[in-house]
Formats: sequence, C-alpha cells, structure tokens
Amino acid sequence: MAFKRPKIIGTMKIQRMMAGNLAVINDIKNAPNKIIVQCDDWEHGEEIIERIKNAKFGDILHF
Repeated sequence: MAFKRPKIIGTMKIQRMMAGNLAVINDIKNAPNKIIVQCDDWEHGEEIIERIKNAKFGDILHF
C-alpha cells in the first residue's frame, strides 16, 4: 500500500474498526488530512505510526 503523508497528522492511535480489524487512525475529520491505514497487529500499528511521524510532508510511504 502506498501512502502520501499529509501536512497535518494530528494525534494518531491504533483502534479496532467495526469489522474487527486493527487500523491506525488520526483524530482529524477533514478528508485531505484524514488517515486510516489497516495494520496486522499492535506492533505493526506502532511501526506504522513511527514511520508516519518520522516522514516529511509529501513523502510517499509503502506499507
């Protein structure tokens, strides 16, 4: 999955979605800065959060 880092990331967390899978999401409601990335388990979610936080605006990340 390719992901382009938005300018504003807000507070990121790992949350269980309605379907039962885990996803990394942020607290922003607007479409250009909303982040929802599916993850396999809790450790994978923490790795995704760190990679997004360490990336610069406009970087393309592959998960």
